[in-house]
Amino acid sequence: MTDLLALLIIFGGIAFPFIAMPLLWRRMKRVRDASYRKAKEKERPHTAWEESAPRPDGLATTRRHDPNEDLIDLGDRARHSRWPLSNE
Repeated sequence: MTDLLALLIIFGGIAFPFIAMPLLWRRMKRVRDASYRKAKEKERPHTAWEESAPRPDGLATTRRHDPNEDLIDLGDRARHSRWPLSNE
């Protein structure tokens, strides 16, 4: 009886990762897709601003921030892409 119990514990320890990982992988994909859908639904606040800072030589250095929608969407697609892994 003790040998059977030891064999079951050993077999369970070997089989557990092969059973648990596919289930966890599916859940991870489901949660990731839900978070990506939420990210797409959110409105991104875009505020254009300009800041000037005087320099010692009398000139002013100006920084501008004007969001570029095309670049933001490109970065968003890259962040949510599945490259190099495609597990569909």
